[in-house]
Amino acid sequence: MSYGYDDLFIKTANSDEISITDNIQGLKFLGIETDPAFVNTYQTIVGVDGSQLQAADIAKNKLTANFWLQFGDYQDFLLAKRKISHYLGTKQPLRIRTGTQAGLCAFVLPDNFTIKPSQPGSHNAVFSIPFDNPSGYYYSVLRSDEINSNNDELQIGMNLPNQQLDYHFNTTSFQVYNAGDVVVDPYYQHNDLRISLTFTGNYCQIVNNTNGSEWKYNSSSSGKDNIVINGINTTDNNTPCSLSTDYGNIILNTGWNDITINGTSAIDITFSFPFIYMC
Repeated sequence: MSYGYDDLFIKTANSDEISITDNIQGLKFLGIETDPAFVNTYQTIVGVDGSQLQAADIAKNKLTANFWLQFGDYQDFLLAKRKISHYLGTKQPLRIRTGTQAGLCAFVLPDNFTIKPSQPGSHNAVFSIPFDNPSGYYYSVLRSDEINSNNDELQIGMNLPNQQLDYHFNTTSFQVYNAGDVVVDPYYQHNDLRISLTFTGNYCQIVNNTNGSEWKYNSSSSGKDNIVINGINTTDNNTPCSLSTDYGNIILNTGWNDITINGTSAIDITFSFPFIYMC
């Protein structure tokens, strides 16, 4: 699929992705304006000069989508307004992405907006729709294990190396690449990280030698158990089994992560996560 500048794609969890401009006659998309939102928390101590940094966080931010609407008469104008409200007023997060950044998406909710003719009697309206972006980030449309060289949903600026990336491994030593701007941390930051594996051995330990994070499954397996680490929770053949682990979790630094598997004679493992980018 080819994307143009005037495309805004929207999707809910229960619907297919559509181009809003293709579904509303006379509507043109003029682009999105957004900036990151930083929150720095300081502690001030009486008698001590300055302040001490306690935390530096990314806050929710605004994405403002700009549009131009052309219409024939007042009835056409009202119909277009109702259609815009229909597509955006879902009361659930919308996944949005643009034609110019087809590989990145945000999960947003619309804020209040007004649509009115540019002046009395005119047949066009220029307006903006602000969206709340609770995470403060963009995400890759594709998860890591969905990427291949033929994907349309890849673009310049995603920090991807000039080589084929793999996230499915059968060896006990390998590298996992995090192309995002942000460390993937399922514990402290609640980031989306899903690790699926089968193994043969007395136990299975995953160690990220790059940052020291690790996870260990303390029970043996003959290679028939489908074990999934979903964030900080582990299941064995869809049955909760975190009690069989050391309650560890894997963190992925930006760039390359050197991973080692211990305790197994055979391993089949897949790392699946979206890349996270600054707005």
